[in-house]
Amino acid sequence: MDLCILNVRILKKLLKRAKILHYKLKKSEMVREYNKHLSVMKIQKEFRRHFYRNAIDHITLEKVEYPCFIFKTKSGKCYFYSYESIVKYIMKTADTRDPMTRTQYSDEILIRLDSDAKKYLPHFKFKSTLKIKKNPDYARRIRNRENEILNYQTRINEIKESIIIAVDSDILSWTISNLFIDNVEYPSPINYINSIIYELKILIRNLIFMDNFSGNSLKTEIINELNNKSGSNTKNKILEIFN
Repeated sequence: MDLCILNVRILKKLLKRAKILHYKLKKSEMVREYNKHLSVMKIQKEFRRHFYRNAIDHITLEKVEYPCFIFKTKSGKCYFYSYESIVKYIMKTADTRDPMTRTQYSDEILIRLDSDAKKYLPHFKFKSTLKIKKNPDYARRIRNRENEILNYQTRINEIKESIIIAVDSDILSWTISNLFIDNVEYPSPINYINSIIYELKILIRNLIFMDNFSGNSLKTEIINELNNKSGSNTKNKILEIFN
C-alpha cells in the first residue's frame, strides 16, 4: 500500500499505534518513519520464524512459538518454555531452578517472568515466582503436600494388589469365617472386601482433592485391571461396591 495516499490524521493514528512519536513531523517524514517500522517488524518476524523453528517446550515437549519464556545459559544454549508451563512448574514444585540445567533463576529473571506471564496470561491465576523463591514456608508446604500425595498413592497401590489377589483367588467363594489378613481379623470374606474397598474409596477421594489427575488415573487403572480379569463373583462384587 502506498502510504502517501493517506491523510495526515490516519498516518498519526498508525504512528501512535506503532508507538512512534509523530509530533512536528511532516507528512513525508511520517511515511518514512512508518515504513521503517514495517521493515523492522518484517525482519523480526523472519528472525522469530527461524529462531523458533525447532523450539520445544522442555516441560511439555510440545512445540512453542513466540511469545514464550527462554532461559539462555552462559554457553549460549537456549531452553524454551511456554509461560503457562514454567509458571505451573514453579507453583507446583516451589523450585525456582531451571528444569533442565538446574541453574537457580536470579531475581531479575523471575521479575521478568512474572511481568511477562501477567502480560501474556491475563486470565491465568498464578503466584509470583519471585515471592515463591523468597518464601521458604511455601516450599515446605509443597513438600508436605507431595509427601502426602505419595503416601496416598502408595497405600492405594497396596490395596490394589490385595484386591487383585482377592479376585484371582475368588475369595468370596471361600466358606470360612474369622479370616485373618495382615494380622487383622474379619468375620467373613465379604467383610474383608467391604473394609478394603471402603478405605480405597476414601483414599481416592482424598487424592483427587489434592491431585485430580493422579487420583482419577489410579481409579481408572484399578477399574481397567479388574475388567481385564476373568469373571468371578468376587470381581463382580468388588466392581459393584467400588462404583
